Amino acid sequence: MFTVSSLGRDKYDPNNTSPWIRPAGVSTAVQESAKDALTWQERPQTPPEQKKYRQSTVHEPGIIVRHYGAAEDPLPEGPFGDKTKSQPGESVSDYLKGYPNTEIGRWALERSEDVYASSKKEPLGKGFVRGYKIPDGLGTERPFGVVIDAKAKDRGNQAGTIIFPTDLPPEEENEATHTMYVRSHAAYAPGEQRRRNYDWDKTGVNPEDHRFGAVDKDDYREGVRKALQPGLDQTAPQPAKVASKLHEDFKLSATDYLGKTRKLGTGERPQLPPDHAFGMPSLRRGPEPGVEKLLHGAYTPEQQQPDADLGKSLREGWRNIAPEGRTFGVPSIRTDIPLPKATSVSNTINYGNEPDALQLLRPPRSVERGIHEEHYMQLRPKDDVRELVKEADIEMDDATFDRVFEMAAQADGESQQCCLDTFFRARHHDLSRTIQVAVPF
Repeated sequence: MFTVSSLGRDKYDPNNTSPWIRPAGVSTAVQESAKDALTWQERPQTPPEQKKYRQSTVHEPGIIVRHYGAAEDPLPEGPFGDKTKSQPGESVSDYLKGYPNTEIGRWALERSEDVYASSKKEPLGKGFVRGYKIPDGLGTERPFGVVIDAKAKDRGNQAGTIIFPTDLPPEEENEATHTMYVRSHAAYAPGEQRRRNYDWDKTGVNPEDHRFGAVDKDDYREGVRKALQPGLDQTAPQPAKVASKLHEDFKLSATDYLGKTRKLGTGERPQLPPDHAFGMPSLRRGPEPGVEKLLHGAYTPEQQQPDADLGKSLREGWRNIAPEGRTFGVPSIRTDIPLPKATSVSNTINYGNEPDALQLLRPPRSVERGIHEEHYMQLRPKDDVRELVKEADIEMDDATFDRVFEMAAQADGESQQCCLDTFFRARHHDLSRTIQVAVPF
């Protein structure tokens, strides 16, 4: 049976300072507190029949990874694989041993290294072996080369005399010797002109006064400079000079002329009286505006009117006039869309079923018992309303109840249903007609 207890909590908690505020999330118990939410329970173990499907089991250290389809299959009896026999080789201790200390050990090491090419060509303590067959005693008992008694000749200065003889008379330089050195070593004298022995008589050219190469008819000089700077060429047509008036005015005002004042663009200065004062006056004629006038302004009613294009688009083709009373944008309370079947904590949209600022600041007394506004606005059949009135100890006979219920059902637009809020409003209207009591709303 539907009673008033179904609208509130099962038990009343006197220690709860804000019982009208609903707890966030899904609550499994009515009296669940923050202590219960922060008290962690031990994590339950995975059932054995589901453990083989979990990744934590697959990656568990020390466990052989097997497919969950063959995880419970029994392993066949061993032994597994084929036996192998390894050949003993050189151990690490053999490589870590140093150079042998005994003669037998060193001789054995040399014999084992005789097979290397470096040991054959570059034996330890000997020169590079190139395979030459040197006669016996060559290089040790008798030297290489031919004996010329160089030390004795060097003491007698015979080597220097052979290279630069000084005991011969100086040779006189003649034309034939110089010509020979010019031809063999190109030994020209300083400043000497190279002559190739041309026969100028046959050509009819006097090299003393003849000028070789092409001769320009016009004596045109500084051609590259004039090509880069055409203004230096006086023979070329000069283009018309078009200067900016701004630059000319600046030049005219910034140039100082001897014996004249600088022209500042004010024209010819008239004859001023001796008591003339230049500059702007500090106090103009008429009353000056004060701080109040500057803050409030002195705009006329015409200037205070809004602009003609206020609220209108300045773009051509987009100046559609909106209908009167139209509100653009999305409303804050979305009563235009249906309420979702399942509510979520992350959903911040207000669908019109949440309390407003007045209810949050001054909540009704029924909130302390867990009864909210939606419970009063919920449509209920006639039997449920009768049972709630009876549980609330409201004295009302059957005729009065039927009359008030019919009035509330007509106000809600239902035939056999009404909400509690409409029912009690209808009851106040009925009391105002019977006992002349003013309606409190």
